[in-house]
Amino acid sequence: MKTHRNVLTGKLWAFVAAFFTVLLVSCDDDDYNNSPTQELDVQVRSTSLGDVLTDANGRTLYFFTRDADGNSACTGGCLDSWPVFTVDNPSLANGLDAGNFGTITRNEGGTQLTYKGWPLYYFSGDSEAGQVNGENVGGRWFVAKPDYDVMLAEQIVAGQETRYLVDGAGNSLYRFANDTDNQSNCTGGCLDNWPIFGASNPVLPSVLNLTDFGTIGSGAALQSTFESRPLYYFANDNDRGDVNGHEVGSVWFLEDIQ
Repeated sequence: MKTHRNVLTGKLWAFVAAFFTVLLVSCDDDDYNNSPTQELDVQVRSTSLGDVLTDANGRTLYFFTRDADGNSACTGGCLDSWPVFTVDNPSLANGLDAGNFGTITRNEGGTQLTYKGWPLYYFSGDSEAGQVNGENVGGRWFVAKPDYDVMLAEQIVAGQETRYLVDGAGNSLYRFANDTDNQSNCTGGCLDNWPIFGASNPVLPSVLNLTDFGTIGSGAALQSTFESRPLYYFANDNDRGDVNGHEVGSVWFLEDIQ
């Protein structure tokens, strides 16, 4: 009887071990299989430049500073190096807001996905997932970070090619000639036309230096500075790419970057 009991006990333990082995393998298979079948169209990947937007395969996506108004200024041969990224009804990584994505129709036909108004591109010089070789190419191409506070835009302004500061959604930023270092002299009703721009410890493209940015004030009155100059929006800029505040009264100017 003792031997028979031991045999039964051994069989029972063998059954339990086999059951849990199958269960664990099944779970591992599910996790593995879910990876390719549930790939997200737009993901966020950690790179040497911080978190960037990528496609489902981890290929880095980029912004172009000349797309100031939200339309693509990369056409013709430009597209050989910077192919457009597009996908209908994209599935998004956790933390990405569908409201920040849109679609534009390109002049040559087809569509292109946008993020916060910026058309999205690949760089032909990236051959593997996670590469960021397109960063600062020509001073005009930058990785598409999900959380820029400050970016750069470029367009013809007052007859001149101008590169200037914008917020993460492409809205123009201005300086006031009557301000002094780290001191805003736009107060009262002035702020109705020139709302302040504020971002503490801003996320920037690599060409900009965090040490050039600071803040004055606090709370709702927190205002960012660039090279000690307070930064503002202009109330009469209705759309990204608008630069209606430039040269107003000969004292308001885009915060241009040389």
